[in-house]
Amino acid sequence: MPKRIDFMIAGVQKGGTTSLDAYLRQHPGISMAKKKEVHFFDKRPPTHIPFIDYAVYHRQFEWPRQAEGAKLGEATPILTWWTGSLERLWRYNPEIKVITLLRDPVERAWSHFRMDKRLQREGASFSDAIRTERERARRSLPKQDRERSQLARGYYAQQVRSLQRLFRDDQLLFLRSEYLSKSPQETLDKVTDFIGVDRFAFEPEPRHNSASDDESLSPPDRAFLEDAYKFDAQETRRLLGWDKWPWSV
Repeated sequence: MPKRIDFMIAGVQKGGTTSLDAYLRQHPGISMAKKKEVHFFDKRPPTHIPFIDYAVYHRQFEWPRQAEGAKLGEATPILTWWTGSLERLWRYNPEIKVITLLRDPVERAWSHFRMDKRLQREGASFSDAIRTERERARRSLPKQDRERSQLARGYYAQQVRSLQRLFRDDQLLFLRSEYLSKSPQETLDKVTDFIGVDRFAFEPEPRHNSASDDESLSPPDRAFLEDAYKFDAQETRRLLGWDKWPWSV
C-alpha cells in the first residue's frame, strides 16, 4: 500500500485533464489511480477534523499495473476551485507535486456548458446560464454549487494564488491546455520531467470528452464572457508570467 501519492492533476475542469490522465497511463513508470477523479479531497470532512482514513483513498492505487517504484498520481480537476480541497491535499502530503491545466476561460465556460447540456444537467440556454449563474448558485449557500459554476470556474487568479500559498514553486506545474492539444509530446516532456520519470514516446490520444463542433458561441455571449474574465485573466497571466496568446482575453 502506498504511503502517499506523488502528484495530483488538480485543475481545471474542461482543461484537458482527461487527455493528460490517459496519456500518463501509457507511461511504464507512472501508475495512475484505478479511475479518473477519485474525489477524495473535495468530499472529505473539513480540515479541522484530525482523522481522515487515507487507507480508503489508497485502495484506488492497489491494482496489478502498479509497478515497483512507479510514481503514483491521479486527476481530480475540481480541487483548485473547491474550497478546502487544496488544504486537505497539503495536509495529506505537503511535498506533493501539483499539475494544473489552464484553458482560455471563455472557451472553457462554453465547453463546460455543452458538457452539462449533454449530461442533462443544464436546462437553461447558455445566454441565460452565464447571466443568472450567481442568482441560481445561491440555492447552495453557504456552500459552493458544483453545477451552477460554468462562469465561476474560469476565474483562475484566486486558484493560482491558493496553490502558490500552499506549495513551493518547484511543486507546481502550470500548463496551457491549448499547448497539450497542439504539441502533446513537448508538453508531456515537461510533465514527465516535473514528475521525475524518464521521457517517453507517447502514442496520440483521441480527444476526450469533447463536444461536437456543430454549435458555436454567439458574439454577444463571447463579448459578455470576455468582459467578465478580462481582469482576472490579466492577473492570472501576471502571476504566471504568461503572455496572452492563445487566449482571447
